[in-house]
Amino acid sequence: MLLKAGANVILTTMGIDDVANKYLIENKCMGLRRVPKADLRKIAKCSGATVISTLSNLDGEESFEPSSLGYAKKVYE
Repeated sequence: MLLKAGANVILTTMGIDDVANKYLIENKCMGLRRVPKADLRKIAKCSGATVISTLSNLDGEESFEPSSLGYAKKVYE
């Protein structure tokens, strides 16, 4: 859902397993894991993104709003 929405950088406080990482790389998406929550909040504020804690909605299904994505001219690690 994130890739279909247009995400090309995904940051998470959790880990990213090898299969998911391979999928991200194949789709030209940078996945950064174990990012501290405070850093996520700062990055979200600077980029206009929204920090998402779960993809589950109130009906118990997964959904994602593309308006939650932010924008950055340049991203580097």
